[in-house]
Amino acid sequence: MDGINARIVIRADNGSAFKMKIPANGDLECYLVTEARAQTKASFLRKHFPLDIVVVPTLSPLEQNEELVNPETVERNRYSRLASRNFRNFWLNRTSKEFEEFAELVEFGWPGLKLRFPETQQTDTKPVVRMYFRDGPHVREVQWAGFGFQVWMQTMTHLLKANKGSVLVLDEPDIYLHPDLQHRLLDVVSRRVGQYFIATHSTEIINKVDPGDVLILRPGARSAKRIRTEGDFSAVYDAIGSSENAQFARLARTKKVLYFEGHDNRLLAKLGRLVSGEDYLSDASVTLMKTDGFSNWSRVSTSAWVFNQFFEFDVKVASLFDRDYRCDADVADFVSMMKDSDVLCHVLPVKEIENILLVPEAIIKVVKKHSKKTLAADWENEILKIFSDTISGFKDPVFSRIVGKYIEYELGRNPKQDVTTLSANEADRFSQAWNTETFRRAKVPGKAAFSLIAKDIQDKFGVSLTPSRVVDELELSQIHPDIRDLLNSFKSYFAE
Repeated sequence: MDGINARIVIRADNGSAFKMKIPANGDLECYLVTEARAQTKASFLRKHFPLDIVVVPTLSPLEQNEELVNPETVERNRYSRLASRNFRNFWLNRTSKEFEEFAELVEFGWPGLKLRFPETQQTDTKPVVRMYFRDGPHVREVQWAGFGFQVWMQTMTHLLKANKGSVLVLDEPDIYLHPDLQHRLLDVVSRRVGQYFIATHSTEIINKVDPGDVLILRPGARSAKRIRTEGDFSAVYDAIGSSENAQFARLARTKKVLYFEGHDNRLLAKLGRLVSGEDYLSDASVTLMKTDGFSNWSRVSTSAWVFNQFFEFDVKVASLFDRDYRCDADVADFVSMMKDSDVLCHVLPVKEIENILLVPEAIIKVVKKHSKKTLAADWENEILKIFSDTISGFKDPVFSRIVGKYIEYELGRNPKQDVTTLSANEADRFSQAWNTETFRRAKVPGKAAFSLIAKDIQDKFGVSLTPSRVVDELELSQIHPDIRDLLNSFKSYFAE
């Protein structure tokens, strides 16, 4: 803020900037900053600031009897608060192909529901426009649908205008949509739109996006604050009046829970969607709960019984533990022990879930897609060197941890074994295995390695390397086959 004035600056890739000054009382001031000679024509603004902004206006219930109006009236009200009054008229003037695309988007929110092209109907006074939908054996006019469905249709109408080159602005969709539809809306928006701004108080939406994509806006603050830590999330939940009670309410609805060690359930859900093609690990489908690793196995193994006995509902429970530095035999013993419980248990074949991000080919794609400056001729080799140097830097600490864990496990089985012999044998195995790239990527601390790589990428290329961006560029073949298998196992288990 500047005194009582709020300032917004939007910068385009071509170097131009659009500045807005918004006083608490007074007229809005907007101006374009560009190297070109100023002109007053609208075409000049479009040429030097080619930004396509799609703003979803205030949404209202549809008219019970929507009168037939001329196309000029429809177009005049299209982006205003009066748009809902001409909703059926708008689609009456579209082509069948455009309507089919719209109907498919609507059905994404309401599977099995089929919209019909609008039709006119003569009444005693003026002709009206009707739009019907089939829901199972029933055919109804959209006026008899709930407000949530009407909001979804109107939102999809505006969303159709947006594409990967657009910026979408959406104000508090959670007011109208229940949690499942909030998730689906976010899926549609992220697939169709290049950039979007959603004002929300919904923990469902906040939990689904990358932490770095969330900005906290407080009245009186000079600027927004970006979420960077778990503590920041707690501050958000405190501000909007939410807590872990929301997670328990979600569990009561989904009847499915997946315990995992990671700090970012969005990464796990996105990875599951990439592997299976379905969003089966979203908050709307499965409740993701954190656990503290192998030491917390008792809580996980008895949780299904606890939910049944104390809360009187049956829950399907699965768990995914980090491997850390444990040897194969240690992991096998743990999984065997968990088989006696009512929990589907898997252990990652890599140290932690973030290890799946250590794919240099995907990182190169992210830099190529998001770099704002011309890349040098050898930029790909520079990234490969950053990657290789970072991974190599973990060799000694990883060696110490792996050997230490192996000795700890073996002595637990037989305390009389010779520590020197155990250490030498494991050191030989490690030295041979370290020569393979697959082993190195699997054993280094993925979170720490990715953080260091991301910092170097930011410093040298000016590109923000996020887990979400890397997963977007991953190919199925680049994901460890055991991880693909365990994710498909979870999908089958929760589908039963």
